[in-house]
Amino acid sequence: MQHQEERDPMKMIEELRNQPTAGTEWTEGEWITLLRQIEQQRTVNPDNPALDPAESIVLTRMAELRMGKKGGETLAEEWLRRAEVLDPANRQAFQLHIRIYFAKLREHVLADAFPAIRETDNVVTRRRTVEVLSALAASELADIGNWRGMAAEATTIAQTLGDSNQLQAALAVEQLYAERERLLHELTERVQAYAGSLSGVFFSTELLTQLQETIRALSRQHEQKALLLPAPPSEEKKADTDCEWSALEQLEELIGLSEIKHRVRQFAQFLQYSRQREEKGWHMQDQLPLHVVLMGNPGTGKTTLARLLARLYHELGLLQRGQMIEVDRSHLVGAYVGQTEQRVMEAVKQADGGVLFIDEAYSLKRPDSSGSDYGQVAIDTLVAAMTSGEYAGRFVVILAGYPEEMRHFLQANPGLYSRFPETGHFLLPNYTPDELLQIAEHVASRNDFSLTAPAKHALRKRIEKAQVDDTFGNARTVTNIVLDAIFAKGRATAGRELHWEDYTVLSPEDVAEEETAAEGPSASQRLERLIGLDQVKAELKKIAAFVDVQQERGARNLPTSPVELHAVFTGNPGTGKTTVAALYAQILREIGYLKRGHLVQASRADLVAGYVGQTAALTRRKVREALGGVLFIDEAYALLSHGDNDFGQEAIHTLVEEMTRHEENLVVVLAGYPLEMSQLLTSNPGLLSRFKKYIPFPDYSVDDLILILEEAAKDAGYVLASGVSDRIKQKLQEVTALQSLEGNARFSRNLLSEAMQQQAIRLTAVPKQEWTREMLTTLEWADFSPLLDWKREEKRTET
Repeated sequence: MQHQEERDPMKMIEELRNQPTAGTEWTEGEWITLLRQIEQQRTVNPDNPALDPAESIVLTRMAELRMGKKGGETLAEEWLRRAEVLDPANRQAFQLHIRIYFAKLREHVLADAFPAIRETDNVVTRRRTVEVLSALAASELADIGNWRGMAAEATTIAQTLGDSNQLQAALAVEQLYAERERLLHELTERVQAYAGSLSGVFFSTELLTQLQETIRALSRQHEQKALLLPAPPSEEKKADTDCEWSALEQLEELIGLSEIKHRVRQFAQFLQYSRQREEKGWHMQDQLPLHVVLMGNPGTGKTTLARLLARLYHELGLLQRGQMIEVDRSHLVGAYVGQTEQRVMEAVKQADGGVLFIDEAYSLKRPDSSGSDYGQVAIDTLVAAMTSGEYAGRFVVILAGYPEEMRHFLQANPGLYSRFPETGHFLLPNYTPDELLQIAEHVASRNDFSLTAPAKHALRKRIEKAQVDDTFGNARTVTNIVLDAIFAKGRATAGRELHWEDYTVLSPEDVAEEETAAEGPSASQRLERLIGLDQVKAELKKIAAFVDVQQERGARNLPTSPVELHAVFTGNPGTGKTTVAALYAQILREIGYLKRGHLVQASRADLVAGYVGQTAALTRRKVREALGGVLFIDEAYALLSHGDNDFGQEAIHTLVEEMTRHEENLVVVLAGYPLEMSQLLTSNPGLLSRFKKYIPFPDYSVDDLILILEEAAKDAGYVLASGVSDRIKQKLQEVTALQSLEGNARFSRNLLSEAMQQQAIRLTAVPKQEWTREMLTTLEWADFSPLLDWKREEKRTET
């Protein structure tokens, strides 16, 4: 039901009328959206004669969908009643309605086990039985009218449909309930008459015989009703053939995992082949190991797949029981000598005949573990149990964890690695956005909710935003999003009247991520407010506009051009490179390119280690931290190697690899002096080819420095006294005539900081009771002059 909100609902209704099978794949949420569109049409043109039949069709389809859900008959019946009133010619509504009635009448159990009164019973037993019979009759009489009324309504609907078979069944059931009501009244009367005849051990034999006849007549009605309302053929077939799905069938029903499904099918085929060989008399002396390694990021289905493998092994006769015991490090590794071996063997004993599933198996042996860590003992004990001893060959081990960590773990433990050949290594991929959306719909459906088309669009955007790095929880995250949306739905209903959709439909507002309201100007506006940097502003504005246009072209299926966003910022310290980089990240997020828009700052110390093999890991860790945002490497030229034992070049190579791997999920900005940055880029062709944007940051002019000073003072709650700015400007011009100022914007902020301290010294010379608000917030020339005179004297000395 794509773009339902953009189509004419009346045309859609006409399509449904002409094609009865159309819309079978629609969700309840999509039907309710269409219903709301019809209601909107009523407000515009309430006299339109096509609206009532249109709404009747939608309500009927909604009722049919609701009937397939547990406990859905009540709401389905409500919708069908309205559909029948809106359009008495809607035969499908009446057919569904009588189907509901017949199903309810079929499920209604008529009592057929009334306690019998025997002539040999003593008087106490007789009186107790009489009381039970009276209570049963009274209880059923209180409700029999409703069931008789339902049968009567089914008769009316059958007459409307003109279906002779249904009419005959409905009439017969109605008569059966009328007869039962008569028999229940008769039972009540005869019970009372018989009870009145009891006198000591004496009773009326005639009254007892009549009572027993009534009880027998009531008991026979249970079978009579079953003959009048047999189960539909479809339900009989389901009852005969309904059995638990096999492991392979359940695997095929899982969303995604196409390659894994293919490999498991091949695996199962081989195992079946091996079993057939055994049955024919051919035997393998060397059995292939069944142990498996499942690698994948969070929420990719490792545990689910492990359970299915356990069932598959059991179904193929390879495991006696097929149960799965789930453990992790905390279950296996003890705190003292001997405890670890005991824990491992206890887990093996529980897994006997099934599967021992070890989650995050690499945590058993930590790289930084000390002698008091018994993780290696757990591994050695497990390997011994797998290969020899009482339980060898009687259980299967499945190791699970993240791909990179699992590979390192197995390579570091040869004894364990040899028991898990490559054929048993399964890499579960991350789910695609389409697959995650299917999972979300499944989670919503099993909780009796559905997603509207706009809600699916909002959910997709939220999923894509969350898919930044390997920490994304895949199906687990999507499940939590849907459950959070259901919670948000219930929370938002407080204090207002509820409608159908409030109980079952998730809207865009429910699934959208809660964001704090944006306060203040946008990143683009804040960039424009920066003092100076006109060329920088123009360049970033051009980049943002180009990205925005290319994204829109892509959305409209127009050809797009590559977007080059990695940049080199060159300039002296204090020219605003870090500030602009942070705004650059936020601008790219605001136009929808970056998912997070945060800035991660790094230097050589964050990327380069002092030992072989550590630099690449450090660099990847920093890149992972920056995914979805901007990685800003200040003084990047420091990565250039300065000797044989310098690993800066390794950091550069790793950075280039990560930039290629993550593409639009990462933007890198290198910053530093122009000459040194040029040397860095020419040192590595891969690095040079990836940086097409060069943005120079010029030194601030004296006028800019004065503006920065005034802005900084204002932000700190100070003002400059009249004429102070002009005198500072004059002094700075004198200094710059001799030599350029160092620090740029940092110089202005440092000057302000020193002046504030000078003001404090000046004020302490005045009694505190004489201080005024103006004195506390005003910076005088006297607060700056010692600093600027010192600066001038310093320059003169240097000259």
